[in-house]
Amino acid sequence: MIKRPASSTTNALLTLSITAVALQVPLIGAIMAAASVYTQPSATAFAAGRQTAAASPQATSEARVEYKTFPSASLGHDLKYAIQLPPSYDRDTNRRYPVVYFLHGMFGNEGEFERRGVAAAVNKMRGEGKIGELIIVSPAGENSFYVNAKNGVRYEDAIVKDLIPYIEKTYRVTPGPRSRAIQGISMGGFGALMIAFKHPEMFSSVTTHCAAVYTELPKPTGDDRRSQFITRLVGNIFGTPPDDEFYQSTNPMKLGETNAAAIKKSGIKIYFDVGDQDRYGFTETDKVLDERLTKAGVPHEFHVFPGNHGWEYMISVADKSYTFLWNVIDHGAKSTRAAR
Repeated sequence: MIKRPASSTTNALLTLSITAVALQVPLIGAIMAAASVYTQPSATAFAAGRQTAAASPQATSEARVEYKTFPSASLGHDLKYAIQLPPSYDRDTNRRYPVVYFLHGMFGNEGEFERRGVAAAVNKMRGEGKIGELIIVSPAGENSFYVNAKNGVRYEDAIVKDLIPYIEKTYRVTPGPRSRAIQGISMGGFGALMIAFKHPEMFSSVTTHCAAVYTELPKPTGDDRRSQFITRLVGNIFGTPPDDEFYQSTNPMKLGETNAAAIKKSGIKIYFDVGDQDRYGFTETDKVLDERLTKAGVPHEFHVFPGNHGWEYMISVADKSYTFLWNVIDHGAKSTRAAR
């Protein structure tokens, strides 16, 4: 069943009309603005955060986040990832768990899931009985949009062909797509929707917050240093000059239409939400995604909630997406015990 947003407050900060924004969001401007939000923390601060988490009795008694690497054949180098293991993982060594793959946003890394408070929010929801025990994996996605880029860097393959098989061979994950979900925020929302819509048979659900989706890929402009950096970034991913046909082959909006039959056949459940005052205009483009999926007959759940863009917004509504995916994912007793 498709659920419509209950309300949507007019964003006084947006100067573009809904129609103009729906037709084209300024991708380059949004990415440049995002740099002020997704700043890379220092190595010292990141290490200190890890030490604090490891030293906390409460954290280790509830769940723990570990930081690892594995060799990715698709990337040709090691891929970093964070993994949150549930409280009973070490105690109940015959038990298997459902898994969620969490994709971070622009200018982030694998540590964002813990550092920005999502891991703590998951612990809280589990303590309140809203969800049960899960394994959650967050790979380092750079600024890749998680696509197989024009420059040959293959992050989609790194997730689908390398990370997922490695995790599910290395850790006690309940086998099969019904016990697997994918989730993302902002750029990671784009990546999660793109991967789920291209490979719907692999996941029980996809859930996103303030997904960075666009109807079209604007051409980069500007000759200042920052614009030149963004031009190179977008060029590496989508071509120089940007190749709109290639972009559309990765665009969740387009994939939701062109792959609608496979999405519906797979039974994957789709949830996404966005803040009513998203400062990058994703309130309106996420609405366009809702409209296109509705027109294509793809069942989904979409909400507009009070809030802006980013981690604070996600934390404020995380219980919505996690209860959604928990109610969908296979966590039944028959599939939670590992073979002896």
